[in-house]
Amino acid sequence: MNGFKEEVKNFKQKWPEVRFVDLLFTDINATPRGKRIPIEAVEKIEKGVYLPLSTISLSIEGNVVEEAGLGEALGEPDHICYPVPGTLTPTFNPEVAQVMLTMMDESGTKPTELSIRNVLMNLLEQLHQKGQYPVVAIELEFYLLDKQRDALGGIQPPLNPVHHDREHRSDVYNVENLDDYSSFLSDLNDAAVQQGLNTSGALSESAPGQFEINFNHQQDVVDACDQVILAKRLIRQVAQAHDFDVTFMAKPFADEAGNGKHMHLSVIDPEGNNLFSDPQGQASPFYYQTLAAMLAMMPDSMALLCPSVNSYRRFSASMYTPTHANWGENHRGVALRIPMSDSNNRRIEHRIAGADVNPYVLASVILAGLLASERFTFEQCPPQLADNAVELPLRMPDALIKLASSELMSMYLPQPFISLYLACKQRELADFEKTVTPLEVDWMLHSA
Repeated sequence: MNGFKEEVKNFKQKWPEVRFVDLLFTDINATPRGKRIPIEAVEKIEKGVYLPLSTISLSIEGNVVEEAGLGEALGEPDHICYPVPGTLTPTFNPEVAQVMLTMMDESGTKPTELSIRNVLMNLLEQLHQKGQYPVVAIELEFYLLDKQRDALGGIQPPLNPVHHDREHRSDVYNVENLDDYSSFLSDLNDAAVQQGLNTSGALSESAPGQFEINFNHQQDVVDACDQVILAKRLIRQVAQAHDFDVTFMAKPFADEAGNGKHMHLSVIDPEGNNLFSDPQGQASPFYYQTLAAMLAMMPDSMALLCPSVNSYRRFSASMYTPTHANWGENHRGVALRIPMSDSNNRRIEHRIAGADVNPYVLASVILAGLLASERFTFEQCPPQLADNAVELPLRMPDALIKLASSELMSMYLPQPFISLYLACKQRELADFEKTVTPLEVDWMLHSA
């Protein structure tokens, strides 16, 4: 922790106009929680900040899920949190900075296994001990929206800033569309550089008002996930400044493409050699073992990758979203896509998750597949686009049942975390299912 004081000193010199610092801790949904303190007090957090343990178990609405057992049952105990080195950065507000926190267990001596960020760090350490160093790159999709709702109260695409008409048609990879939103994108890219985010630019995606921001490949998997948390916060801040709303919902529009969060994975050895390729440049047995393990774990991990009812609305064969545990080379309709590359850059693109997934959960599921690869032989890898590929659970209750009974997932993710996750998601599902929707009223008010 001694380096944190130096980090603060350097930050104050570079950003003298900052007056406040947001202390950020992510809950089970990866929503940033915390508090804002004066910049003068930021050095003191080197000794730790206390936050309620129940902060981990907040619902998507921000309420403590009592069924998780971390709230009233325990008396709302505090756990100490420490700043994450290297995460003290500016925000889009020139007077406010931010720093991420990590929570310790009740002893205060080691990270709590109830926090998925800590689980991810443990998985990464296990792989490093095996001489395997994952390298990841993340693609994050989002929609810009009009702040004004339509006549029925629904969300709607934005008004084009240049032409002033409402976005209404798909225009994939349209560079001119990027020009129309150049002011928003310029502010976003400039702020991303100031925050040190490892992004490689934005592109127009396949639906009206939809964009994608790409992150460069990097070996620090935990930092890659941290950057997604900060990038989503930044995108919201910049969108608000340009009078847009923004959403990372998996499926905000029923008839348009959903928002995905895809993660590309390769694995190198200590010398930097790609372990997915053999010395002759062909796909290695380890590559096929990894595919086999990831596919085997996929049905049981759906509840982790798809955290809400809305997540499952994204899946449709016509929208290039996978419905089966399958893989294929240069094919966007599969769960595990193998992009075109040479042997040094051979990688797997995991295409299940939507933009609503907790990035630490997504990375943990993928690294669990890497660890599980030793349980599989390369002969167990099914063929590409196999006709008998296992169908994925595409309803939230079915996915939760699969996770609750999964022996394979519990071998790699701590049972206390799985139990916590299930309690939170089962509560959210129960709350959703007891809600009477407007569609039910329209259909049944006079016909039932």
